[in-house]
Amino acid sequence: MDASNDIGLLKARLNNDINDVEAALSLGNLYYDMNDAPRSIVYYRRVLDINPELTNARTDLGAMYWRNEDIGLAEQAFRDAIASDSGFAQAYVNLGLLLQLARGKVAEARAVWQQLLDINPNHALAAKARELLQQTESSIN
Repeated sequence: MDASNDIGLLKARLNNDINDVEAALSLGNLYYDMNDAPRSIVYYRRVLDINPELTNARTDLGAMYWRNEDIGLAEQAFRDAIASDSGFAQAYVNLGLLLQLARGKVAEARAVWQQLLDINPNHALAAKARELLQQTESSIN
């Protein structure tokens, strides 16, 4: 089944039940994978209207805001994800990258990555945080 068939079926499910969080999340993810930020944002926002506790959707929403050049909204989404689930490592990685690349705030980015390492040094993304800290070390000296 191709993506357009999937999208049609998922939209039909969502039209049948506006609170079908699985359909909304799947649509957000499909549009994310298609690099269609505006459409993915619509569905991730719907997901969060249904269940604001889905940190993965909030983090993906932030990534799509960033891709759509809505830097302030992206930063807020990543910060909200961390506030709602302090163990969700991808939000730390993304927030740090946004601070570094979109805001030029390397010291703040490094603090976010260090925070991830302080909270969960054995997380699968801890290696990525260490790598980013190493890459940016010369930027602050």
